[in-house]
Amino acid sequence: MSCLTRKLQQQLTRYIQRNSNALTANNAEQVRDVLVSKGVCPSDVTTDQVKVILQDVRSS
Repeated sequence: MSCLTRKLQQQLTRYIQRNSNALTANNAEQVRDVLVSKGVCPSDVTTDQVKVILQDVRSS
């Protein structure tokens, strides 16, 4: 089971907000794959956790 700390979630939210042009996909799995391939996100963060982060980004 992966651990998404509050600090990591905040950092990923900020990264996605700042780089929203590069992350145009609405699919959480695609966004997760991009973040993992760039080394921004650990590979043990799940797609469901990325969905929560994307919802936070859209609501702010």
